[in-house]
Amino acid sequence: MTVFAESGDLVGTGYNYEPSRQRKHSMSPPKNVKIDPEEQAALREWKALIVGHYKDDIARLQGMEDSVHGFHIEHHLIDAQPTLRHMFHENPVRALEFGHRIMREQFDANKIPTRPVIRVVGLSENYLNRVDELRMRDRNDLVCLDVKINDVSQPYGWLKQAKYECRDCGTTTAVDQRRARERESPRVCRVCLDKVFADMDTKDMPMGLFHPRPNFRMLTEECTYEDVQDISMSQITYNSEHRLINCSTRNQILGTVADDLVDAIKTSEYLRINGIVRVQPVPDRNFAKDTRRLLSIDILSIEELPIQD
Repeated sequence: MTVFAESGDLVGTGYNYEPSRQRKHSMSPPKNVKIDPEEQAALREWKALIVGHYKDDIARLQGMEDSVHGFHIEHHLIDAQPTLRHMFHENPVRALEFGHRIMREQFDANKIPTRPVIRVVGLSENYLNRVDELRMRDRNDLVCLDVKINDVSQPYGWLKQAKYECRDCGTTTAVDQRRARERESPRVCRVCLDKVFADMDTKDMPMGLFHPRPNFRMLTEECTYEDVQDISMSQITYNSEHRLINCSTRNQILGTVADDLVDAIKTSEYLRINGIVRVQPVPDRNFAKDTRRLLSIDILSIEELPIQD
């Protein structure tokens, strides 16, 4: 769908940066669609950052056969962009979604079929935390942790987005899922519901008889899955010469890696983990509505630490 905007705004799919042009024809003018100014600014800044600093690196990836590639981007480049600096701090997932769109655009332009994943590294010391300082109020915050890897689980997959088909009308619906939570399905088919309200004007029957009940089947082959791996980490302290002072047996935390980071982490490594604080159920909960929760880390990137034992 084409979007007409003032000069300098995004036009078209949401991140085409050409100014709109006035068209002369007899048809009625198209409807103006409002685009979030913050989203426009974020997409512009991502494009300027990626093209300005990583265009040659992307071009060198031609011929890559991997299904996914983790692309490292320095945090100071994001921090230099006014909109991205604020967005990445407040909502890193949303900021990275915009970055993935621009990175995918650049991969396509270079005919690279590999799916890119942005891995932001070199975060400032302001994000550096300790495991024993994290609390439930820190959930969804972006943090760095210096840790020793205790254990790495076997890789497994989870259902990230489920696709459902209405058995009555054939309409498909996508439902985003949450890891380690009960699978969610659509409550109602919107197409069937609209038909109910349309029939109410022509048929003199009680509304209860028209209420459409959920009647879906999951399209297993069209669902989106993600490879993940769980890791157990311990807090470490070290001096300015990177000599290990202590590896805590008490202050430990779980983390999750996905995509290209699966099998990239080994036991006993010393790493700086950059990620988002999450809350998840206790693994050995014995009833469905158990309210106990643990802190964990959704790991966005990792950096090796030159620690000497």
